Amino acid sequence: MEFAGKTVLVIGASGALGAEVVRQISALGAITLGTARTELSATKIPDECQTIMLLDLENASSISTFVNYLIQENKPIHGIINAAGLVGFGKASETSLQDSNRLMQINHLGPAALIASLHSLLTMDSESNSFVACITGVVVERTFQGMSAYCASKSAHSAFLSTIGQEWRRDKIQITEARPGHTETGLASRALFGTAPAFPEGMTAKHVIEVLLQGVSAGQPVISSTEF
Repeated sequence: MEFAGKTVLVIGASGALGAEVVRQISALGAITLGTARTELSATKIPDECQTIMLLDLENASSISTFVNYLIQENKPIHGIINAAGLVGFGKASETSLQDSNRLMQINHLGPAALIASLHSLLTMDSESNSFVACITGVVVERTFQGMSAYCASKSAHSAFLSTIGQEWRRDKIQITEARPGHTETGLASRALFGTAPAFPEGMTAKHVIEVLLQGVSAGQPVISSTEF
């Protein structure tokens, strides 16, 4: 998989991982479209991003409007990289249904609906294969106490990716799931709920995205935590 000249949608381009995706894949010659939730967060998207759009994964209307706009543009998308997500902390017995639902919507349901709705654009360019790459994390390989809602949301997205990997194989859409361990993105300090435990020093966003793009380029369906 070559990135030069390809149009790549980066979901969550304003975050530490998404911004790094924009920088690295742009350097490889890709044309990037980046999303942010608000106009304020959009200012964090790197200058290398050619097109910046607002997208709220918690808002069905926002997702629908976003998808309709891209479809009306009638231009192929060669790749989607989902780097959006939030985390929450707390024992299962102390986590509210509302908090669990928000994590599931942000980490799985929203991105899944968006990706599925863009299938036609991923298959538009018959002369080029396309790809979808999503960051789930080590939590889909082993669970962690005090993170039940987060683990569940990421595991759900992992199952979704495995399924569309089978369903879209004939369409020549490559699916890559990346499962890095703890990364220094500041995400834990912005938890949706609860307080993060003391984590050991994590990997850099730069390293994680380097490994991710190498995996996409090599056509890996899964990049396990041990490969980061």
